[in-house]
Amino acid sequence: MAYSTATLAEGCFGKVYKEKYNDTWAAVKKVPQQLISRKDLERECEVYKRAEHPNIVKLLDKVTLRDRKWVIPLEFIFGEDLETTIFHSFKSKIQLTPSNKATIIIGMCEGLFYLHNKDIVHQDLKPDNIMVEHGTNRAVIIDMGLAKFFRYGLNSAIDRGNEAYSAPEVLQMGTQRSHRSDVWAMGKIIAELCARVRLPTPSVCPAKIKETLKDQPYCKAVCRMVEPDPSLRASMAAVISDIRRAGGAGIVANTPIQRELFKPSLTNITDRNRSPSPMNRGANLLNRDQLAQNRSPSPLNINKSEPLQNWERTPRLQIVNRTPQVGPSISAPGRIAEDKTKNQALIPAGKAEISSEFMKMKLHQQAAKDLPCNLPTTGRVMVRRFEEINGECDRWEQTEVVTRNGKIVKYEDVKVDTK
Repeated sequence: MAYSTATLAEGCFGKVYKEKYNDTWAAVKKVPQQLISRKDLERECEVYKRAEHPNIVKLLDKVTLRDRKWVIPLEFIFGEDLETTIFHSFKSKIQLTPSNKATIIIGMCEGLFYLHNKDIVHQDLKPDNIMVEHGTNRAVIIDMGLAKFFRYGLNSAIDRGNEAYSAPEVLQMGTQRSHRSDVWAMGKIIAELCARVRLPTPSVCPAKIKETLKDQPYCKAVCRMVEPDPSLRASMAAVISDIRRAGGAGIVANTPIQRELFKPSLTNITDRNRSPSPMNRGANLLNRDQLAQNRSPSPLNINKSEPLQNWERTPRLQIVNRTPQVGPSISAPGRIAEDKTKNQALIPAGKAEISSEFMKMKLHQQAAKDLPCNLPTTGRVMVRRFEEINGECDRWEQTEVVTRNGKIVKYEDVKVDTK
């Protein structure tokens, strides 16, 4: 291991250095042996092991003991902390355009949403503990040293955290930190990022957020996140859809994995053997917030070491205008046979040809079935669903509908099975 003198951060438990580790740069955390118990160290490692997500810092290797210090090799983020991005613009290399802001907000919310799905409470969310990668603006939640497992009111560690981003129930009543206090801290961070002002902790409430953010798209979601009463405060599962929608992100950023899904089909797939729509799997997408904890929040969790062995893409439905024949056709016999073959898929049991208007109605009903919103006159609606089995993405499905002037101009249904 080649050591450098670069110190990235220093806290009450140790220091973090930028060092070469196994031919790559790493943020190496070094904690004196006497400052952390083996139980706390094992808990921190277990948190990293369970929280494998693009918006959460990764543990690169096993923790070792060297020179009476625990050495924890972590992913190095080539970027800056959110504290610099928000409050030190003269040092920041990131321009907070609406697009960049949306990428950052959605990224850190996806990371926290994933942590909570794994029953993990971060406890110490603040701009200093969120890194933003230069070039991609990927937000990464770091410093899991105080993170704990929290389920049914049971803690795996003591309560600790930064008072400036502590929820009212923690500051005023000494209540233990939980998923709800994490949500409050994230709401305050989003508000400060949007307004680029530091909000005094006692003043943060829905009224203050409305006054600060006004008509910004994240205002409604943040108001629900900073509700003073924790029993009325929204969970990440309840607001994640609003956050994605506010950022115009019903879609995750394009990645090599996603582009691979859109290769041309290798087989002839007809409308009859088209994969079933994601909306027909026994769950209403209007209740997607309740279902969010049972599925992976991002397709980036597909195991990249295993190739996609089975995938299919359904063809685009096309509306064909055909006029019923009143009398016998005067076309050649060969042409009559050809037209009859082409029309077989459109002829019902009564042998009466389906009209163009009926086809449009059926297509509109199928495309709009169980969507989280009505189809717009002109616009685009995309729905994605994920299935997670044993911590890995087992199935990924996507439905896309594009309308123009009240007509459906595009309808696609894609299914990926990683088995």
